[in-house]
Amino acid sequence: MLVPSIGISKGRAAQTRQGRGMEQASERDPRDLAREFGRIGEIAVVDLDAALGTGDNLSLVEELCGIAPCRVSGGIRDVQRAMRLLKAGARTLVIGTRAEPEFLQELPAARIMVALDARDDKIVDHGWTFEGGESPLERATRLAPYVAGFVYTIVEREGTERGLDMDRVKALVQAVELPVTAAGGITSVDEVVALDRIGIDAQVGTAIYRGTLGWSDAFTAVLDWERVAGTLPTIVQDARDGRVLMLGESTRETLVEAIESGETVLYEHQRGRRRMGDDGGNRQALVRVEPDCERAAVIFHVVPAGPVCHTGTWSCFGSRPFSLEQLDEVIRERAQAPDTSSYTRGLLDDAVARHAKILEEAAELVEATSRTQARAEAADLLFHMLVELTAHDTSLSQVVAELEARRGRRRMD
Repeated sequence: MLVPSIGISKGRAAQTRQGRGMEQASERDPRDLAREFGRIGEIAVVDLDAALGTGDNLSLVEELCGIAPCRVSGGIRDVQRAMRLLKAGARTLVIGTRAEPEFLQELPAARIMVALDARDDKIVDHGWTFEGGESPLERATRLAPYVAGFVYTIVEREGTERGLDMDRVKALVQAVELPVTAAGGITSVDEVVALDRIGIDAQVGTAIYRGTLGWSDAFTAVLDWERVAGTLPTIVQDARDGRVLMLGESTRETLVEAIESGETVLYEHQRGRRRMGDDGGNRQALVRVEPDCERAAVIFHVVPAGPVCHTGTWSCFGSRPFSLEQLDEVIRERAQAPDTSSYTRGLLDDAVARHAKILEEAAELVEATSRTQARAEAADLLFHMLVELTAHDTSLSQVVAELEARRGRRRMD
């Protein structure tokens, strides 16, 4: 699949050419780019200043990790920075300069990729300024036991739009068993499709910003339209709790429109193109499109404004079940409501009372003498914990990201 890349320098979207120099890639805010590109899946975020040792964009990169699924690289040279990024929600970290067993063993291998940045078939580190003499294959072979994959960048083609050196990429892929992402010079949809056919992701920046490669076109091009006779089964799912809302279909044209507009646009055999909400129903903001492993169906992850079924239920498969995510939403809504008389709002406005209730409920849970009592006290504690998280402007999903960042480490922080 396509992995759009956002380089960051001085808080703005930037790019290098052949690992040298720096120029603005887009006038748009990187946050807006992340929201847009994130609709087709994982994006690459590169802190160029941190990579070169000329600055730092850590806070902004953390923000981007909360907007889209991100693979983050650039200046990750200590465990503290790595864990901070994972806890912010980074899906994957790409390690370059510090890619050595001693460092990699401190991190969860399933969340780590190694950068194989190569100029003239030799690895370059320290912001692409230092050549260590090792080849990409040598580095990949040596570090494979500690990571989940590799990002192979042909530096002399990076930012040039000269096209990818496919032979070099294929030679590496044939020699290693872990997943590989290719970068450096990719300029056409055909290249993205060719890479996808052999199981390789294409990381692209320059060609997208210059309009040479359409990012939505590249996404739709890898799907198996022939197998599904031109209409792709489309599962519409609530992005907040995973509830299936409805089953629809997409054509290539409606899918491109959905991706580019951020709206749930589907195809119906009787009515043709249909944007959810145009017929008086509730709109569904499209967060992300995810293909299945065979590229023959997709999931739309959406945030609906209300019930989506014509029967008035939340889902075509029934009403929305209660979940902690739903409770978290309700608490946040109460925090923003003009009515200040609710119990939840009272707690949010009174830190002393809020903290006392957490201690009270925790003590009652510990002292519970029956299954029924333990269940009730745990429910009280979970509610008050979510209120406390809202007071700290922290969501349940961020707590999950914190826990996920710890998974697979040899020790817990």
